Amino acid sequence: MTWEDAWREGRTGWDAGCASPTLRRLVAEGSVAPGRALVPGCGAGYDVFALAADDRVAVGLDLAPTAGERFAALREQQSLSADHAQIVIGDFFGYLPEARFDVIFDYTFLCAIEPDQRQAWAEKMDALLADGGELITLIFPVTDVPMRPGGPPYCMSPELVRELLEPRFAHHVLEPVTESNPGREGKEWLGRWRRR
Repeated sequence: MTWEDAWREGRTGWDAGCASPTLRRLVAEGSVAPGRALVPGCGAGYDVFALAADDRVAVGLDLAPTAGERFAALREQQSLSADHAQIVIGDFFGYLPEARFDVIFDYTFLCAIEPDQRQAWAEKMDALLADGGELITLIFPVTDVPMRPGGPPYCMSPELVRELLEPRFAHHVLEPVTESNPGREGKEWLGRWRRR
């Protein structure tokens, strides 16, 4: 079974139908840098749309063409410009953008990849992020009990993410979040990381 199969068959229980409340708050506070932003595993694109702004081009990356179709339909519904909210269909690990990103937002992407890909994830984040850029991770699900036998999503923890990133990144925020979409309360931590 592939991600595309899940999208085509409507088995997208992970799709919350809106952007992360934490990301919406960060954008509203003005604490997300302008420039180029990337959302790997963007699905229908809610977080991409939250990041899109006059001073920020947000790019979503997803494997599933059907997710890309949903993204395009939602972007049109919201009257967002394709200049500011873009979708790329492709594999994160093979992705070669035209330029590095000032911001990368990872939410439900790390927990969805196979555990043996986690080191490659950290290396690719380092390769994709511009000098002085910031990686924002919304770590989910922070739990010892798998939400789905065998995963994904795979159990996450702030310590796990820190161990993956700290050779290349230093955190300046690592804390539990106070706002979550329904069903995810108490299972999310915000990590904000700068390249060393």
